Amino acid sequence: MKLGRIVRPRPASWSLDPGDPSPRFIAPIAIDSSNSSGFITGGQYVYTSTKGWGMRSASEWTKAFDLGAGHSATAVAMRDGVGYVSWCGPCNNTGFARGLATNAGGSWHQVSLPGTFPNRYLAGVGIDPGSGQHAYVAVNGFSRRFTEGPGAGVGHIYETKDGGATWTDITANMPDIPANSVKQLANGAVVVGSDLATFYRAPGATTWQVLGTGLPTTTVMDIESGPDGNIYAATHGRGIWSVTPPA
Repeated sequence: MKLGRIVRPRPASWSLDPGDPSPRFIAPIAIDSSNSSGFITGGQYVYTSTKGWGMRSASEWTKAFDLGAGHSATAVAMRDGVGYVSWCGPCNNTGFARGLATNAGGSWHQVSLPGTFPNRYLAGVGIDPGSGQHAYVAVNGFSRRFTEGPGAGVGHIYETKDGGATWTDITANMPDIPANSVKQLANGAVVVGSDLATFYRAPGATTWQVLGTGLPTTTVMDIESGPDGNIYAATHGRGIWSVTPPA
């Protein structure tokens, strides 16, 4: 008796690479926090899609905005179709430049950051769940020490309530350490992932506290709010941790 060979079909695969000329080694991508069919990503260009998880082709990206030749997106966020995208370019020490673009208020445009805004890598952006005009930026690097180049500036968390027209440094008592991600929760609390710990600012408060206990002293690269009400902190090399926020 000759046994037959079972042949299983290979799963389908798709390329969603838009062929951007200047992507980061790990290009940022995010889902619209109010609509799982909305995606945003970026390299030199900002790309958006309304196809969500149903995307099957790079042609389903819409080229929404040109960040500029030599510029490359470092962080993206979107809520109700309102997006914020930070960029650098050149991204190394010599000639380093950074910026931010948004479509808050209507069409995509570059934000005019004030002279007091740190000239450092912008590692994270976050949007208020209730208003696309209200957003945050997490600034990487060190403010006071080990900073190369002129005009590096002081501060790690900045807030705008008018779509980027004006900015306020809300770093307060947070240590002078690189900030990597920032997220506002539905109740108004703000959570920051940093190179030292996860920090939490209670609704209506102006100062920060370390969130939770037991989390190793390690870099927290990303912060997400789960459907169970917990906060999930993705670390560099120490896994993903779940933390119940203060009541």
